[in-house]
Amino acid sequence: MSAIYTTDPATNERVTLSELARRHGIHVSTLSRRHAEGLRGQALINKIDFAAHLAAQNAKKTQEVERREWIMAASMAALSRPLRHIADAWKMVGGAQ
Repeated sequence: MSAIYTTDPATNERVTLSELARRHGIHVSTLSRRHAEGLRGQALINKIDFAAHLAAQNAKKTQEVERREWIMAASMAALSRPLRHIADAWKMVGGAQ
């Protein structure tokens, strides 16, 4: 596999991703993934704000839990209707009279 060259945003030198990783203390696989995603320049070497990343992950999990609870509540509300309502609805749409 051939080396991928990019520009080091700190020095404007053309270097390989391996060298860029060494210079900035970032794992080469992280740089490779970011480069494949189209990130270049400073965005390629930016450090992650772990607190913000963790907060975003927690918010996403909270939304998933709330959505799951809402779906369960909606399902239970529909299932808990008396059979009389179901029969009345059937008559309204032209069912047996």
